[in-house]
Amino acid sequence: MEIYNDNFVKHLEDIVGTNINVKESTKSKTQKEQRNFCEIVQNWDKAWQRGNTIFRDTGIDLGDYEASHYKMIEDLFIMLYGSKSGVVFWWVYERYSEDGEVATLVTEEGEKHKLSTPLQLYKFIKKLK
Repeated sequence: MEIYNDNFVKHLEDIVGTNINVKESTKSKTQKEQRNFCEIVQNWDKAWQRGNTIFRDTGIDLGDYEASHYKMIEDLFIMLYGSKSGVVFWWVYERYSEDGEVATLVTEEGEKHKLSTPLQLYKFIKKLK
């Protein structure tokens, strides 16, 4: 049983006059996971791109400073998505080709995928076995 807010549930029980259980729907959980995934990946990508821009423009390498932050994020993704997290790492760190275009991801089966947004990335890794 998952209860959102004990005070809210208590007020509802007082109004209804009986015990109640409030559960989050599977659809709501999925939407929340998708939204959180996209926000985290988008912010991670912005931080990575910002570090690259600073290095390109000034020659200042923030890699040592930021390494522990990226390692923490990577470890959390490994905990949540296992081997699928490698695709997320590719998307953040390597998705741009040398000409600045989004590269095509080619699976081991030879299927090609263009993953331009965090939402496309999320849907792709959810389909992976």
